Amino acid sequence: MNQTCKSIGCCNAVVGSDFCAPCLNKEEATGLGSQLTLADRYPEQYKSLGDATEIDAFGVHHLFQIQDPSGCLQHASRKLLVGGEPVYRDVREARDTLTRWLQLNQELVTP
Repeated sequence: MNQTCKSIGCCNAVVGSDFCAPCLNKEEATGLGSQLTLADRYPEQYKSLGDATEIDAFGVHHLFQIQDPSGCLQHASRKLLVGGEPVYRDVREARDTLTRWLQLNQELVTP
């Protein structure tokens, strides 16, 4: 039974599937899928480590240029990356630290 692809804005017909081939993998549909790595597809999410074989949470912050004089963003990120406490406590502490960052930076969004 023919139906329409369920991707938003797509009107291609499909048979026996919810999505058409181009919507399932647009890179493969254009012939580029097998040539592109994940780093090529999402360069903002992948950074080269050069010759490094290991990296700590603070190195990750440096690579992704997380800039925050208060240290709140780095602290919250480190809590989630490294852990050390039960996960619920780490998430709660990260949330509290991010709430503090919002308090300190409220003037950035309030006219």
